[in-house]
Amino acid sequence: MNYPKGFKIFDKIKKSIYYITVLCSVFCSMYALAKPVDKPYLEVSPSVCVTESEQKICQFNIKINFTLAPFKELCLEITNLPQYTQCYTKKGVIKEHLKLQTSHSIKIQLIDPLTNKVVKEQELSIARYKASDYRIKRRFGWSL
Repeated sequence: MNYPKGFKIFDKIKKSIYYITVLCSVFCSMYALAKPVDKPYLEVSPSVCVTESEQKICQFNIKINFTLAPFKELCLEITNLPQYTQCYTKKGVIKEHLKLQTSHSIKIQLIDPLTNKVVKEQELSIARYKASDYRIKRRFGWSL
């Protein structure tokens, strides 16, 4: 274009903005197409058991959902309850339902059997409360 000398800078700015826009769109599309890094997934519910303070044992009826990727094998282990330890090689989401009785907090762990390292873990805690035997009166009655 035939601009006066002072206006040629606008043409350069317009080209620079165009190139920056193209570069940003290339990087954004590369980011959108990139595969996410596979990480193991562990979900345990419920994670808290509420009992009265006199009750010593808490009973959990838990659902465990987890995946192995990128590992080929992982073992599900519950601390202080070795009878529930089990290893899995199945792909996809693995679902387990367990009934546990415990008097203290426990951890559910996914362990890599090759390195014996904990990959993921979640704690199941116990909350104890003392129920009140009386009701606190909040207001005065209307009758005299």
